[in-house]
Amino acid sequence: MMPVDDFQNGISVENISLKLNEGNIFDFDYAPEERDSLHISFNAENSQEYKYFSLIFKNGIWQEGNNPFFTSIQKEIATGEIKVIYKEENHFLKHCEYLESEYGIVIPESIKVKYAHIKSDSEDPIYLAIRNLKRYKLFYTPEFIKSVAKTYFKIYPDENSERLQEMINSAQNKFSLLESKFISGTENFNFLNRCLKDLNYEINKCFSVAIPIDDENYLIINGILSGTMITKVIREKKYIKNKTQKLRFENFEIIKNLNEY
Repeated sequence: MMPVDDFQNGISVENISLKLNEGNIFDFDYAPEERDSLHISFNAENSQEYKYFSLIFKNGIWQEGNNPFFTSIQKEIATGEIKVIYKEENHFLKHCEYLESEYGIVIPESIKVKYAHIKSDSEDPIYLAIRNLKRYKLFYTPEFIKSVAKTYFKIYPDENSERLQEMINSAQNKFSLLESKFISGTENFNFLNRCLKDLNYEINKCFSVAIPIDDENYLIINGILSGTMITKVIREKKYIKNKTQKLRFENFEIIKNLNEY
């Protein structure tokens, strides 16, 4: 992966170099020596949101760069983390905490970083969608639909797909991220929850969880597409056995990955 210049949260090549050249900002005794290097990465636990840049102490100052990878002997001096401290309570981040505790919605770190400093009166559609969020939606994966159909028609080999189709359509907006199951006070989703169990409740394999931006566009907040804008385009046919045993499920296409902007 290519390095970036700015993590968009105050951590950038320019800012960190400036701080380093003003004096020691480490929490231990350290005096840089020629060709010492500092590698700074963001969210290394999630490959989809991973960002990094490297600095090197050269000619008496810290600057962007690093030692040649294949011809250098490297010794690790220390590791640690940079903390971004907000001067005032950040209402956007507090709202993200509320969404996670109340609904189980985990806003991707890249989105938090991007919008933590935005003005409260911003008209940015993604910012507004998160601030005004009251619902989320599932887009089923082909793997989940295939598993559901295989199980259902094994139990009901002579039944058509009408009842199952109604079930998966209705369940699309009735999934609890907090409890990892479909919930309804009037409908029975035991069968779909059984299918979830068969897939070991691996949500990322079963659904793309999406926040609506408008009537057609959504922001994916889980899995490998986390932080990706999509648009709903068609209702895809998935034939299982014959013309009476088929399932339809919503498909989408990617507009852009916000991590690239």
